[in-house]
Amino acid sequence: MFPRNSGNRHYLLMSQRSWERLWKSTLLLGILLGIVWWQAGTGKFPLIETANNLWVLAGAVICLMMGLFAMLARNMSYVQPQATHFRIVTPFMKLNVAYRRVRTIRPVDLVQIFPPKEQGWAKRRFLAPLYGHTALAVELRGYPLSRAALRFFLPVQFFLPQATGFVLLVRDWMRLSTELDTRIGALRGRNKQQDSDQPKLLESIRRQNRDW
Repeated sequence: MFPRNSGNRHYLLMSQRSWERLWKSTLLLGILLGIVWWQAGTGKFPLIETANNLWVLAGAVICLMMGLFAMLARNMSYVQPQATHFRIVTPFMKLNVAYRRVRTIRPVDLVQIFPPKEQGWAKRRFLAPLYGHTALAVELRGYPLSRAALRFFLPVQFFLPQATGFVLLVRDWMRLSTELDTRIGALRGRNKQQDSDQPKLLESIRRQNRDW
C-alpha cells in the first residue's frame, strides 16, 4: 500500500537553535534602546542628545520586530516527507529534494560528524546544547541547488562535512527515518512495477497492429 502523500512535520533543531540565539539578543537590545529613548525624553540627565531620539527609537522598533519575528520563526523550519520527495521548509525557503537523489540514509551521532575539538569557538558554542543527539545523515547524489545558494538559508552545520548531503537533526529521528524509508521503498516498488508492465504494454500494441 502506498503511504499517504504528506508525512509529519519534523522541526529542525539546528534552525531552532539559530533563531533561539537571535531572538533573545535582538529583543533584549530593542528593550534597552527603548529604555534609553524613554529616559532621554523624561529623565533629568538624558543618556543621548535630543537630536538622536528618533534614531534610537527607530533602532528599538527594528530590534523588537526582528526579535518577535525570530521568536515566531523557531517553529517555522521543518522537514516533511512527501510521496516522491522530502521537503525542507524555512521562513525564507522551501526546498524539494527528490528521492532519486538520495544515496543513503543513516543515523549518526552529532559528536562524530562535528567533533568538538575540531570546531572553532563559535561553532562549538552553537552545537554545545545539541551534542548527544542522534541525527539523520542523508547523503545525496547532488543538491537541488548549489551549496553556495543553500548556505544563504541554512546554517553550515546543516550540511555533511565530508560528503554531499544534509544533517537532519529532529526530535524523533526514528520516526522520520521510517517515514522516509517507507516512501522511498514504495516509490521504487512502483517504478519497478511500471518497468515490468511496459514490455507487456508494447506486446499488446504489437498484437493490435498485427490484427489491424
